[in-house]
Amino acid sequence: MKKAKRVLVVGSGIGGATAAYTLARAGVETHCIDIQPTRSTVGSGICLLHNTMRALSEIGLAEPCLESGLKFEVFKQHDAAGNLLMSNPTPPGIGIRRPELARILETAASDAGATMERGLTADTVDDRGDRVEVKLSDGREAAYDLVVAADGAYSKLRERFFGSGHRVWFAGQSAWRFNAPRPPEVDGFCLYRSPDGKRTVGALPTSKEACYLFFLENSAQHMHWPDDQLDVLVRERLAEFTAPVIQDSLAQVTTPQQVLVRPFDVNLVQAPWHRGRIVMLGDSAHSPTPQMTSGGGLAIEDAVVLAQCLRDLPDIEEAMAAYSNRRFERVSTVWNASLQLCKYEQEPVPNPQRSAALLLQTYQYLGQPM
Repeated sequence: MKKAKRVLVVGSGIGGATAAYTLARAGVETHCIDIQPTRSTVGSGICLLHNTMRALSEIGLAEPCLESGLKFEVFKQHDAAGNLLMSNPTPPGIGIRRPELARILETAASDAGATMERGLTADTVDDRGDRVEVKLSDGREAAYDLVVAADGAYSKLRERFFGSGHRVWFAGQSAWRFNAPRPPEVDGFCLYRSPDGKRTVGALPTSKEACYLFFLENSAQHMHWPDDQLDVLVRERLAEFTAPVIQDSLAQVTTPQQVLVRPFDVNLVQAPWHRGRIVMLGDSAHSPTPQMTSGGGLAIEDAVVLAQCLRDLPDIEEAMAAYSNRRFERVSTVWNASLQLCKYEQEPVPNPQRSAALLLQTYQYLGQPM
């Protein structure tokens, strides 16, 4: 196989947009499509840990994220009333709103020369061995040297080229999320635990002025809630948390549209992450639980490493093998730690100290080179 000169990225989420940017920056003709007609302006926050900031710094995008988000270097645990129980320093990371991160990444990709198109999907994708022939949903046809499946946890490209055995499965938790003005004490990754230790609320800064809060709910199966009652339901669930940070933030939630609920549907595809000229990155290859706050960060690392391999190695096959070899052990270590934390939180008698130790241990692991 020759080097990739023309690449299609399917999906312009965190991983896809970063891949479009890094590939274009490496001199590859890059076309990135997304089925959504417009970039969403709705969303809570995301934590970019020290490893993610290092990757963003390597590709010149750390500074705009720092300007839009808020840096933090502490992990704090509180009781339900807001009393501080434990405070640990962490390597520096930032919190930032997801729509703002999306704007930064997509703008950078366009500025680097990537063609970014929305309201489009790939109707047919045929790997011919020496090229991939694609028919887009608007009727256009094109050939590419490589197709990057960045189409998320429910990836259609993964199912077609890797088989239905890699579908997501429910990890037993869902997250409720909402944005709020940031009180001064939310200056890092903050957790608040119920008296019985079975329920946890988290808070994370997303800028100097704002933060987002999340609540993890256990269930054996997917739960379904009336969309027009989400604001009422989240207040009911958090009534026992009397911490001013939580109750003052809840007072700002006046409509159901302010509350986002998502089940933890996860998967981890074993390496290699390519089949011929189709390669996966981000959630399509590894959708984790959010306990390690690393899903988006790992996708960004994927995109950086993929572009490096395609740039530095002599042909696509060698580049694809190197990409999977460099990524799988690191991703699986963080993915498994995150899932273990999720399982710990579902135990009849949770052990916060054990969870905190694993969290901090994995933070340290992420300090290793990607």
